[in-house]
Amino acid sequence: MAENFNIDYKKNNHELDITFTGQLTINTIKKVTESVKSQITDQSVVNITVKDVDNIDLTFIQLLHSIKHSGKKKGFAVNLSMTLPDDLESLIVNAGFGNLLKQNN
Repeated sequence: MAENFNIDYKKNNHELDITFTGQLTINTIKKVTESVKSQITDQSVVNITVKDVDNIDLTFIQLLHSIKHSGKKKGFAVNLSMTLPDDLESLIVNAGFGNLLKQNN
């Protein structure tokens, strides 16, 4: 079965760029979480880009929050850039997570 999401990783020294696209929902969160956990090791900076999103829900927002929290706890910087369609951006803002749309660590 083809995946309906994509995660692209690029490593440069101790900096990791992660780009998420597609269906970022509870249906894919287990695979996404396992993949991310396997990549975030010995990084000093993690740059996360969320773009070309078909759907997003609270489970994915919780994952982003968890990565940011882990960064603070383990001493690596997390920078987040999200570009969402207007309807999904409104959903995130109305759910109280609008600060993630503009937040860097």
